[in-house]
Amino acid sequence: MIIEKLVLKDFRNFSSLVFDDLSPAVNLLVGENAQGKTNLIEAVNYLSCLKSFRGAGEAQLIREGKKSAYLAVSYRMASHGGKVEAALFSGEKRSVKVGGVPIRRVGELMGVINTVVFAPEDLKTVKESPSLRRRLLDMEISKIRPLYYADLQRYAICIKQKNRLLKEQRVDDALLDTFNETAAEAGAKIIRRRAKFVEMLAKEAAAIHAQLTDGGERLEISYKACVEGENLQEALIHKLAENREREKELRVSLIGPHREDLSIQVNGRDSKLYSSQGQQRTAMLSIKLACAQIAWHSTGERPVILLDDVFSELDISRRERLLSIIKKNQVFITSTDISGIKDVRGAKIFKVSGGQIFL
Repeated sequence: MIIEKLVLKDFRNFSSLVFDDLSPAVNLLVGENAQGKTNLIEAVNYLSCLKSFRGAGEAQLIREGKKSAYLAVSYRMASHGGKVEAALFSGEKRSVKVGGVPIRRVGELMGVINTVVFAPEDLKTVKESPSLRRRLLDMEISKIRPLYYADLQRYAICIKQKNRLLKEQRVDDALLDTFNETAAEAGAKIIRRRAKFVEMLAKEAAAIHAQLTDGGERLEISYKACVEGENLQEALIHKLAENREREKELRVSLIGPHREDLSIQVNGRDSKLYSSQGQQRTAMLSIKLACAQIAWHSTGERPVILLDDVFSELDISRRERLLSIIKKNQVFITSTDISGIKDVRGAKIFKVSGGQIFL
């Protein structure tokens, strides 16, 4: 997949931009901090999933003093080209079109533009709540398996309704059984898909990590599912029944894929507890690059890779190893330091300053 053109209007600090002189290989966005480098890749990523990887709400994406913003990406694949555009409004619902046709649900966008982004914020995925690691899995799987996103939505609605029921003064046991059956059906599909994805992720990430660290470190990833076995739906129903009274007592749903975790270990130790920040950074970079490999193997299209400030803590040798891994993808890299990358074959260097771009 290749991004051919990015158009922005009142998005973040960009008043108006048409960015279309792009390399199909490496695009290096250089400039001081707070000039708009990250905003550019945030825009591209937003059009792939309708979320900001920086955790920003839509109102924050609109240029200060303006009431709306517009962003669009034109892309090309081996078989076809297309366009995704979004209009954001202060206090109103956004409007999103794929190929000029409005979409009603986020799920309709999943897989249209596939991007994989690595940013400083990703360190939180290792260090903080299991919900961030679940979100990583769910987002990356949804990009290559759009039906998975529908299962997630169905499951989330069920758990929300079930939690509301559990908080009532008197719980309707028959209705609770109905919710548990629905949760088990959708939950089993989620667990099965996550397990298959993590199996691939563990293999790809370990190989990439070994390459990035020149064999000096070992990365191990595993999925800590709530149930296992051939019949996951039956196992879930059984476990929910076992915990029925406890859930009623605590008034919250305790069992299911919404309570699972992803284990990330470096050299046999929990990275969350024992890895340095540099090790955590390399582990997450390996995981994201592995997600890109899986997307390619699953869809036949190499995703666009977005790297935000990735080189700030990598020495020259690791920068070179990283570039060798991603050399077949279109890549956007933000950086204040272009040592070791300015002479990369096929690379274009763009200076970003004050919401403007200069070649």
